[in-house]
Amino acid sequence: MGAALLTLVSFYLGLYLHPSHTRLMEMLTAMAMVPLIVAFVGRVVIPMERCGAPAPSFTCSLPHTIVASKAWAGAAMRYVADILVTGRPTGRPLSAVLAHRLHRLAWRPALVATVAALLAMVAGSELSEDRSMWAVISTFVVFLGTTSYQGTRVRVMKRIAGTSTGAAVSVLLITVCGHQTWFLVTAMALSVFGWAYYILHAYARGVFFITMLVGLAYSQLGFAIVPLAKLRIEEVFAGCFVSLAAAVLLMPSTTARAAAAPDRK
Repeated sequence: MGAALLTLVSFYLGLYLHPSHTRLMEMLTAMAMVPLIVAFVGRVVIPMERCGAPAPSFTCSLPHTIVASKAWAGAAMRYVADILVTGRPTGRPLSAVLAHRLHRLAWRPALVATVAALLAMVAGSELSEDRSMWAVISTFVVFLGTTSYQGTRVRVMKRIAGTSTGAAVSVLLITVCGHQTWFLVTAMALSVFGWAYYILHAYARGVFFITMLVGLAYSQLGFAIVPLAKLRIEEVFAGCFVSLAAAVLLMPSTTARAAAAPDRK
């Protein structure tokens, strides 16, 4: 998920900001450092609770023969594949892990989100060729974690509410305090904190802070804030409308899922 988001942001920066080659290299270098910074903060500065799992056996000794080297390399590859597929070492054969994951992957929501993203790209391009990605991103985040059209509808309403209020507040802050750089930088830092604090349990508030952050960042880059905020609201509305229509037509309802649960048992 982190790699996909990093790729999306890289594409977004290259497509919309049109940086020079030198500036582009600087941006990509800085973004490549982000995973290292996150890992350092999460593992060293604010370490997470560890389950105390033992180290994989292939890291305990180095091979001394060709046969041992092949076995060591095979164990290392299986361990890495296990981490990539399941997120944690399970010790099961890779074929069994892949079969299990292919059986459990949510193909239907993925296809619905893909169709919605393509339609949102078309609708967003009609509003602005340079900002159509905002509509596409809206489809991505609206479907994230939802399994029914009722859940998608709730997520859509929260995103619209958070985007509208965040855009309005960013316009107000730029209009009143646009000449005070220190104030805007402080507001951007607080927006990052508010987004990270709320996005997982209070989605509308999280969207409010990320929308405000986008407005403040673009204003610092020299964009006119009022047309930008208006366009962002339009693009988000387009993406949300497409997502809601796709969810109503292609996703199951919570009632149908609840009725199907006893049958599976």
